[in-house]
Amino acid sequence: MGKLVVLKLDGNLEEQGFRVTLEIWSESDSLPTGRFLASPLIEAGGSLPASPSLAFQLQHHWLEEYRKAGAPVQRIKPKRIVYDRLHERAIDCQIQSCYDSADRLRSSLEKWFDSEAFRPIDRRLREVLNPDEAARLLIRSEDPNLQKLPWHLWDLFERYPHMECAFSSKRFEHPSPSLKPKPYGAKVRILAILGHNDGINVEADRQLLERLPNAEIVFLVQPQRQDLNDRLWEQVWDIVFFAGHSETEGDRGRIYLNGKESLTISELWYALRKAVDRGLKLAIFNSCDGLGLARQLDDLRIPQMIVMRELVPDRVAQEFLKHFLTAFSGGQSFYLAVREARERLQGMEGEFPCASWLPMIYQNPAEVPPTWESVRSGNTAARPSIVRRRVGWAALVLLLLGGVGWLLGAPRLATVFNNRGFHQYLVGDLPPARDALLLALRLDPNNRAALYNQAWQCERVRDFDCARQKYRQAAKLGLAAAHSSLARLDILDRDYGAAVDLLWVGLRLEAPDPVRYALYKNLGWARLGQERPLEAEQHLRTAISIDPERASGRCLLAQVLERQGEMAGSLAEWEVCDRDANPEDPDEDVWLGLARQRLTSRSERLPGAKRQK
Repeated sequence: MGKLVVLKLDGNLEEQGFRVTLEIWSESDSLPTGRFLASPLIEAGGSLPASPSLAFQLQHHWLEEYRKAGAPVQRIKPKRIVYDRLHERAIDCQIQSCYDSADRLRSSLEKWFDSEAFRPIDRRLREVLNPDEAARLLIRSEDPNLQKLPWHLWDLFERYPHMECAFSSKRFEHPSPSLKPKPYGAKVRILAILGHNDGINVEADRQLLERLPNAEIVFLVQPQRQDLNDRLWEQVWDIVFFAGHSETEGDRGRIYLNGKESLTISELWYALRKAVDRGLKLAIFNSCDGLGLARQLDDLRIPQMIVMRELVPDRVAQEFLKHFLTAFSGGQSFYLAVREARERLQGMEGEFPCASWLPMIYQNPAEVPPTWESVRSGNTAARPSIVRRRVGWAALVLLLLGGVGWLLGAPRLATVFNNRGFHQYLVGDLPPARDALLLALRLDPNNRAALYNQAWQCERVRDFDCARQKYRQAAKLGLAAAHSSLARLDILDRDYGAAVDLLWVGLRLEAPDPVRYALYKNLGWARLGQERPLEAEQHLRTAISIDPERASGRCLLAQVLERQGEMAGSLAEWEVCDRDANPEDPDEDVWLGLARQRLTSRSERLPGAKRQK
């Protein structure tokens, strides 16, 4: 259970200031609709003063300094793309001016939040919220300036790492009654619109979407208006995604479909409303200047939207999408997946100022954020009970059929429990996940997937004896992934010879690409430990060729090249490791620390060096 914090702000920034109403709600997944409880836990009032200077700095920063310092290729309409060929020093001056403008805006914003009339609300929030629990902050106002402000700079977000901010208007409609749950095992249906792409690389967005698990994606590449309209009317979609050129004209958002056609949201209103009525849960506009899109889409009751609040450089849009999709499809909550992806953009701000300020959530206040699994199932409340009923009836039928029925049906039932336990673990529902895996193994002691998942759980709580035992059982049953994971534990114990033996056996087994990547990566790691760098490099490059986006192989390759004295190549790999390594992965977290040591040491040796454009 988490908290929903709602701040309603009536007024405007430049002249009146705001009357602020605070509501804190307790969210509960146990309610049939999944909505928060019927009345807030806490209500309080306060105000924020008018600040013409903050409004001026806000407009000045985004419209002048930020746009001047923007990257050459932005996802805005083609006629406004500017290829800036000024001397590097002039570009550096523009970027520095943007940094200075951002610092002034940050300082003014901090003073505004610290105003005397707002302090009671600030204090009340810190008294009620728990830093360890999830929280959502929803800003409801009609003043467009508030949506431009970087609210994440409020120091409240430093204290509460599991909180993210979203926006909505003060008016909203409650959603229609929930649709029937999808069949078990259904996929997430995504309509991906790859619009006009003159000067930008939307193919990178396509590749990221294609890697999503349990997803069925239909791509419309530079579609005609009629084709897009028909797809929205005729089929059911869970997510609508757009990449390409877009902009805000006054209060209206416009997307560019192809070289000849563009649309405002009002010109697509009926088709989008039909998609919402049929269950559309999320719209992602990975394109420039999306506030106008969000304001227009608000009338359609779309539950959740992600837009960019200003011009977005092409590489920033791609990086955000990569990190968001990885976190969200991997089981992270919607809000925290956005926060994680947004914060990871800070690593690009040496080249793209204020990159982490750009992504924002816009949502219907009556809706709760989805999880990847709830999008798949169509109804989070209904899914567990449906599974339990199916499993219960299956078990009863097997018992009635007697021994033969049990021998034939128990393995299938074990697979159901294994899959359920795995998904429960991903969404953080740990006790039921453990119970489901235990039951799977009681039904079928030779279910190698359940053994592997149980070993994985044991490893996460540092019960390595349990992990080794279960991995070993799964390996004996021919699971290549178990050979890889068992070898990794041997590497951590510096038993490199045992690890190599396991990995060679694993490579002779049939395995999907992610497992083959892990086997070759771990083989390179073991050879590095054996002081055999040439073989280590060969195996690591094989792993990287299987999946160039994974950070672990690049972090290890940096160490191998460093050992061989190839410092330029090593530093290039350390940069990739620093950019892409996941600090929540225990191995990559260690390598991330090494990467930052190496890169810091290099910058200290070259104090005047600047990053090359």
